[in-house]
Amino acid sequence: MKFFPLRPLRALCAVTISVLLAACGGGGGSSSPTDTRACCFDYSTFVVPPPVVGPDPLLPDQWHLDNFGQSGGTPGEDLNVAGATGAWALGTKGEGVRVAIVDDAVETVHPDLAPNFNLADTASYYNYLFPGSPPLPYFLDEDHGTSVAGIAVARDGNAIGGAGVAPRASLGAYNALATSQDADIADALRRAPDVTGVYNNSWGSPDNGVLNAAEPSFVAAIEAGITTGRNGKGSIYVFPAGNGGSGGANANVWDLSGNKIDENSNFDGYVNKRGVIAVCAVDDNGVAPSYGEPGANLLVCGRSGNDRVGITTTMPQGAYRSTFSGTSASTPTVSGIVALMLKERPDLTWRDVRLILAKSARKNHPADPGWVYSPASGLSFNPRYGFGAVDAAAAVTMARTWTTIDGGSPVMKSCSYPRSGAPTFPISIPDNVSSPVSDTVTVDASSCAITRIEFVEVEFDAGRAPDPAVTYYSGDLRVELIGPAPASLVSLLASERLCLLDSDNVADDCGSYSHWKFGSVRHLEESPVGTWTLRVTDAQPSDSGVWNSWRLTIWGR
Repeated sequence: MKFFPLRPLRALCAVTISVLLAACGGGGGSSSPTDTRACCFDYSTFVVPPPVVGPDPLLPDQWHLDNFGQSGGTPGEDLNVAGATGAWALGTKGEGVRVAIVDDAVETVHPDLAPNFNLADTASYYNYLFPGSPPLPYFLDEDHGTSVAGIAVARDGNAIGGAGVAPRASLGAYNALATSQDADIADALRRAPDVTGVYNNSWGSPDNGVLNAAEPSFVAAIEAGITTGRNGKGSIYVFPAGNGGSGGANANVWDLSGNKIDENSNFDGYVNKRGVIAVCAVDDNGVAPSYGEPGANLLVCGRSGNDRVGITTTMPQGAYRSTFSGTSASTPTVSGIVALMLKERPDLTWRDVRLILAKSARKNHPADPGWVYSPASGLSFNPRYGFGAVDAAAAVTMARTWTTIDGGSPVMKSCSYPRSGAPTFPISIPDNVSSPVSDTVTVDASSCAITRIEFVEVEFDAGRAPDPAVTYYSGDLRVELIGPAPASLVSLLASERLCLLDSDNVADDCGSYSHWKFGSVRHLEESPVGTWTLRVTDAQPSDSGVWNSWRLTIWGR
């Protein structure tokens, strides 16, 4: 997963549209200094070979498309795409659907990507560094977007490389991460909204346990997209849950004993929004890799690598890699499956797509104790896996006969219940005790017209007493939402932690719970009627707190 913001804008290579990208430090009339990472990719002599028809030589290595044990994993633990009964056998490869890759760069001239990219269609790409040219990689470390694109839409049947999940979908490419500008991210999420089926975003906040809020421009872009995109059916945004699991290389979250613990995807403000599909990862055995992090906002898991095996996909300079992993890799597997669904049913709204993915997902790793079945919804949920591992064939089959909800409207109903002020609030949070403090909201059918939940949002405001501006206190708190009886489903929104932001363990700042918004899909398809409880526990010593307010917002139909 790419982190955003990535880095300050650096000295760049000279570019001419005629050669697409010139060499650094001596070509193109530029006096810019050579980048310290061995300069740039050079496309001045790069030639895309003519198209050839034939089997893809790396396809047998792509266990995520069809797992027959070739990686040492469990046969059948795959996306159900390329096998005899997979989605391709149903006659869909994503034809007519555009998958936009919002990332650092995309090698659109890669021989396995070029057949699905149309240079003449200038709406399908934008270069935020050099407008007018394709968003090709400039620096040698800008390989991320190219690998992501290959997983989603690499061409099949062209006698080179492997294939993407939706190998006949078209490729959109926006290098909005290259500038580290919030405005560019927001712009990319609204580029060509009526002709883009799905926006893949394999990036997010650092995995350090800190509450990282999304920028207002991002929130506005997502809201506009799900309301007006795809000619009123709503744009589809797919994001990674994060790589902050206790065994992941990016993990930097600790308990009081100095042990690494899992981060929570609800600390990432980009993926706790109702308009975002939050994607976790499972490996070739159907188990969460060590970097996987839990969250009540996880919808489904795509496939990705582990410490033993990765994903085979494209690399810059027409190359390939077999080591790509993380939720950066699992995210485009889901984006590709969405393209397969939209090829069959372009009339699906963004709400339909979310429901189909959840309902068609497979309960992977059934021995994991986190699975809880809800008789009311007929769904099983696990905070490590969401509603399970995505199944392409099942999703396509369900999509074909799906009746669009709310007559095809992209707009959810909402019911909101604020809780603040006397006589209940503020509530004192005692230090380091096992007994939580709690507050309740009662929802009745007369006050809320929703009969089936699609998303739940909790806005939470709390801080350290007597100084709520001290933000390390948020790491003391465990926050849980309990739904109505009889199911009484629990959404773990936050767990206690230490957030160590530097190598000297000096900066211990977990961010502020000042009107922080959590998201949960845990209660999907449940009735909202009944008593909801928010439970808050100070689970670490030295400070007490004050709970100022909270708001429960239920979205659905």
